[in-house]
Amino acid sequence: MNATLRPEILKSVQIYQDFLKNHGIAMPGTHAVLGSGIGSSFVDDWIPKNWEAKGELNFRDLPAISSATAPGHAGIYRFFRERTSGQVLCLQVGRLHGYEGLTPEDATLSVMVPRYAGTSNFVLTNAAGGLKLEWEVGSIMMIRDHVNFTGQNPLVGPMKTGVGGAPIGPRFPDLSKAWDREYTEIVRRELTTAGLDTHDGTYLGVLGPSFETPAEVRLFASWGMGTVGMSTVWEAIALAHSGARLSGFSLISNLGSGLNPGAVLDHFVILETSRIAARKVIQALFAIGAGGK
Repeated sequence: MNATLRPEILKSVQIYQDFLKNHGIAMPGTHAVLGSGIGSSFVDDWIPKNWEAKGELNFRDLPAISSATAPGHAGIYRFFRERTSGQVLCLQVGRLHGYEGLTPEDATLSVMVPRYAGTSNFVLTNAAGGLKLEWEVGSIMMIRDHVNFTGQNPLVGPMKTGVGGAPIGPRFPDLSKAWDREYTEIVRRELTTAGLDTHDGTYLGVLGPSFETPAEVRLFASWGMGTVGMSTVWEAIALAHSGARLSGFSLISNLGSGLNPGAVLDHFVILETSRIAARKVIQALFAIGAGGK
């Protein structure tokens, strides 16, 4: 027997929809999650002239969503409308992580509430450790596939029905096409236009909060992984299960532990490295948002 969404989730969906209605904007055609250092670097001067800010909604205003506690993650939805087409872009400034003490399901609600509300296109970004020496820090890895190495999954538990009463997705979803190839090429094109170098690869998600050991990095690299980080995989599973169109990329903010002898991994250094490329990433996301689909 299917379970229904918890009352606080349904209430959060309604608050989200009411916010859009009250601000006179359509459902966002694109929802982009800004990873570490990208969201915290964003300033209003970066908003293209053909876009207008249409307000913001804090995670804490939605009863189902926990406040973000990780440094560099504000926990805010910012909404923008393209002046000519009316296309709406939601930039999610910060995300939730399992290492903050959340269940996989609760950690994904920052993307699933907008999904339940009606958004279909999602771009997941993260700052991640690079596992290939030939890839420069500051370049981009397009996520072609992922490995969920957390040992947990947001779909564990009873199957659930969505807002309309139909099942959110199948019991055993096929993730072989979770990352939409056509959408990924659209995203890559805009990143390249913005001046960023891109690669293709597989993202490996770990639980954190400790950084990987050199032995773990050597293991992951031997498997052919491209980047490693503490987010994204749960969101990808939940969104793909629901039928969302999904793309994503890693901003390579550092080399994995042991690959750069003498370097000490520090979250605040990673934030600063991410800021260097953040403006180009934001430029690309607005261009993607202008397409709307």
